[in-house]
Amino acid sequence: MAKAQFLADLRVGDYVDTVVVVKSKRRIPYRNRPGYYLALILKDRSGAVEGRVWEEAETIDREIAERDVVRVRGIVELYQQLPQVRIASIQKAQEDEYEWTDLVPRTEKDVNALWQRVQEAIERVSNPYLQTLLRCFFDDPEFAEAFRNAPASLYLHHSWVGGLIEHVCTVLDLAETLCRHYPELDRDLLITGVLLHDVGKVREYQWQTDIDRTDEGRLLGHLVLGDEMVAEKIKQIPDFPQELAMRVRHMLISHHGTGEWGAPRPPMTLEAAALHFLEFADAQLKRFATVLKERREPESPWTTYERMLGRRLFAGYEMAPVTPTEEKVAEGEEKAETVEVAPVPSLEELPPLPSELELLSEEWERISEELAEIPKLPETPIVAEPSPLLEPEEEEKQKRRRGRRPEAPEEEGRLPL
Repeated sequence: MAKAQFLADLRVGDYVDTVVVVKSKRRIPYRNRPGYYLALILKDRSGAVEGRVWEEAETIDREIAERDVVRVRGIVELYQQLPQVRIASIQKAQEDEYEWTDLVPRTEKDVNALWQRVQEAIERVSNPYLQTLLRCFFDDPEFAEAFRNAPASLYLHHSWVGGLIEHVCTVLDLAETLCRHYPELDRDLLITGVLLHDVGKVREYQWQTDIDRTDEGRLLGHLVLGDEMVAEKIKQIPDFPQELAMRVRHMLISHHGTGEWGAPRPPMTLEAAALHFLEFADAQLKRFATVLKERREPESPWTTYERMLGRRLFAGYEMAPVTPTEEKVAEGEEKAETVEVAPVPSLEELPPLPSELELLSEEWERISEELAEIPKLPETPIVAEPSPLLEPEEEEKQKRRRGRRPEAPEEEGRLPL
């Protein structure tokens, strides 16, 4: 059954009757009476909203668990400037009441076309050991199904079903371009690293009704899980070169770049460095593009503060649409407005110009009259005030020095020493 109402479309005052996933559930005690109410986060593929259960909270708490698919009825209210659903009823939904693609966000790309891109990249790997390693993964139907549907992350980038294969195919295209500019790169090794660097995410995440981490995903993470998966496959390939195995595994554990971002080792080979920069570029650019696309303030040129990026992004100003004029004049019917221009007088009609001497004399007379009107200031004698920093005896010595004239030179043309 197709979903008719999505959370992103809700407005204050709307009546809610839709199927959603319970993302989280908390019990919050009342302040002034015994008991508690439930604070829920409800989610579908369009977004999430908070909900409150005020009545029969204890009964609903026993019936509803996190990640349950439920039918919610209620009304949207405004609480602290944010929309919130006041839940009147909530119960588990039947399987025929919803489609899981309406509950979890999904890639807009064609997954079959992306999968074909992966197969073409594997075909072009000429190293027999690396191609065998890739076939061990991508020829496995169970792994292939998980790889086609897994998300690439929870929040950072490509956080939707099919996000992993979308991310990998973008990095594949970037790697092909980079290899043309840097022929010293081992293309087979770099392509293998691109295809395998996030294989651990098929075990790190679950995405059936909601995108979340599995238990081993929380405890180990996709770097450890991916290295474990690749090491097991390498052991199954006879005579796999030891150095090549180290280079492949190093690319997996170092592709996050630094320990701050979870990498046990920084990139120490050319291919590992290339993989890190390419993967990081796609992840960051996709995050920027997603934030700009889903900004919550369409009337503002800036997005809201993005915690993952640590900044707000500038989306730009929307150009006002050009509206046609109220009255359109048909082509050929426009008439230019006639402007009456006064006739230019002849030279005989112009008054004579004064000469330069007449102008100077008139200016001098005006300045003289202005000077005569300025009152004279009374002459006041200038009295030297004693310096407050000198003692009386020292001040007297300085007066005598100032009154003494310099002696005349003894001989003409000779200055005193």
